[in-house]
Amino acid sequence: MKTNKFFALAAIVCGFALSFTSCSEEDNPVGGDKITVTIGFENATLNNQGFWCGDETGTPFDNWGSEAFKCFYTEAGVPFEANYTPAWASWSGFAISNRTETTFNAATMTPDQFNNIAGGAHSGKNFCVVYTYGEKLEFASPVTVKGFWYTNDAWTVDAILNGDGMTPGKFEADDYLTCVLYPTPAEGVGGARYELSLAKDGDYVKEWKYCDLSDVDAFKNIKSLSFAFEGSKANDYGVTTPTYICIDDIVIEK
Repeated sequence: MKTNKFFALAAIVCGFALSFTSCSEEDNPVGGDKITVTIGFENATLNNQGFWCGDETGTPFDNWGSEAFKCFYTEAGVPFEANYTPAWASWSGFAISNRTETTFNAATMTPDQFNNIAGGAHSGKNFCVVYTYGEKLEFASPVTVKGFWYTNDAWTVDAILNGDGMTPGKFEADDYLTCVLYPTPAEGVGGARYELSLAKDGDYVKEWKYCDLSDVDAFKNIKSLSFAFEGSKANDYGVTTPTYICIDDIVIEK
């Protein structure tokens, strides 16, 4: 597990496969040149355990002396990067899952790390598991991200309830875990951040919740979007709570 690693608390401080586009009723507005699309991950090809986190069909590269493969799932023109290292049985980036189990067991870390606490997708069958190590969403042309649904990964919840093995104890009332979104503007100066609380005040996200960005200027006309994590359970290397978030039904205007 990478060490640099409810409430919809939000604060602004500022290929593997090509798929078809899922569109909303707002597509092709009369007299306009913008369309709104919803990315639901429904066209991804998953393995027999119900997930995809890259594979050996991707572009090979060296990952600290081991052969790794850069892969992409693309939907609505947005590439979701997953980097897979077979020798370590590890991955990072954006995986896709249709699993409905809600628990995590270290003995079955794979496939349990692809479970979420809500028990499946927000809609349809598939959802995205985000575990980034520098990977981000990069858009071919500037877009507006209007919102998406999110929930906790089962591994994250297991650490909240039982401890993470590196930092002692379960989460107490003063512990927290936050996912931080960093939009990169197509023009102008960046620096905005948007916080999603995954655990706070003795509670944690247990269901799908909506992150509404429609009125947040920092997510209009952006060229990329990054995910990072901050938390109270940490050591010298960073957050020790598993730094995952599960997302679905990303609404973008382009």
